[in-house]
Amino acid sequence: MTTLTITGGKRFDVAAGTTCEGDLHIADDVVVETLDRPADRVVNVRGAFVAPGFIDLHTHVFSHPLFATPRLDADRIGTRQGVACVVDAGSSGATTIDAFPRFVHETQQTRVFAFINIGSPGLPNLGGGHASRPDLCDLPGVVHAFERHDWLVGVKVLASASHTGSFGIEAVKLARKAAELVGKPMMLHIGNAPPLIDDVLELLRPGDIVTHTYHGKVGGVLGYRDRVIPAFRDAVERGVIVDVGHGRSSFSFRVCETAFAQGLPVHTISSDLHRGNLDRHAVSLPRTMSKLRALGMSLADTVRAVTLAPAGAVGLEHLGFGSFTIGKPAYATVFEETAEPWQVEDAEGELRTVPGRIETRGVAIGSSYYERDAPL
Repeated sequence: MTTLTITGGKRFDVAAGTTCEGDLHIADDVVVETLDRPADRVVNVRGAFVAPGFIDLHTHVFSHPLFATPRLDADRIGTRQGVACVVDAGSSGATTIDAFPRFVHETQQTRVFAFINIGSPGLPNLGGGHASRPDLCDLPGVVHAFERHDWLVGVKVLASASHTGSFGIEAVKLARKAAELVGKPMMLHIGNAPPLIDDVLELLRPGDIVTHTYHGKVGGVLGYRDRVIPAFRDAVERGVIVDVGHGRSSFSFRVCETAFAQGLPVHTISSDLHRGNLDRHAVSLPRTMSKLRALGMSLADTVRAVTLAPAGAVGLEHLGFGSFTIGKPAYATVFEETAEPWQVEDAEGELRTVPGRIETRGVAIGSSYYERDAPL
């Protein structure tokens, strides 16, 4: 039996939004109430918070030899930044999905799940975008992939001109159909039109996810005189999940705080980390969380948006994500919130000084504990 105790911290009850003093005990990768002898490893976290393992719902960590541009290693933005689980948001389609275990699961310690893309991302010389033609969108291939891979959590589609080209909303309709046929959520990337945001939001069902929600491009969730457009408000009211998806060009302080002022939410916080924003803009999930704290999200809501909320969005609760449950697999992120002022940048280049920062110290995946060693 391999055992781990994380001691000296304040355990986060995410559902209740409260903390309490108490040790976290793990034996053979599952949460246990007590141990009958001292753990093989004891980690004293000295007053830090101990939360269920952080989940980054939108990342790009799948590389393939055919890809023109490689993605990130999952551990670089996972265990090395104190994040237990990352979800690849459509870096693979039907033509490459079977290689995912070889290039990701077999080489990384971070837990990784994935949305499969209705299009054909990553392959060179596609011309016009990877969902821009009917022959690049493989409805049968996407549906059959779920029969082979239980780590697939949904279907991704990029509804922006740079990815769907003249095929436009038809790619979104194909993704909608695929998601229906497999009983999983659709993740909808919104960006530069066409297709129009009003039209694609109408295709979302309760439990679907809209990502890059608060980007700063023309034609987003803010309309005339910066009022939230009715199609977005209607989508939220019928149960669509609002995800950040920060990325290199997809998060605006101004747009997000304007939407907050009109009562619109953030349900899940994600980074959209890839090689193009690892050193600037997104950088890490904790940095993205700090930006939302600066815009007024409570600490409890911020932690919920990287634990219980994403776990519920893609059905990971039964695997132990989102809470500490006796007898379930153990995932824990150790973090603190400092009072150190910090200058951060959104994807529009706007700089703001936030009054504090969320800093991860390490992460437990099962009975193994990994110290954070990558920049935040």
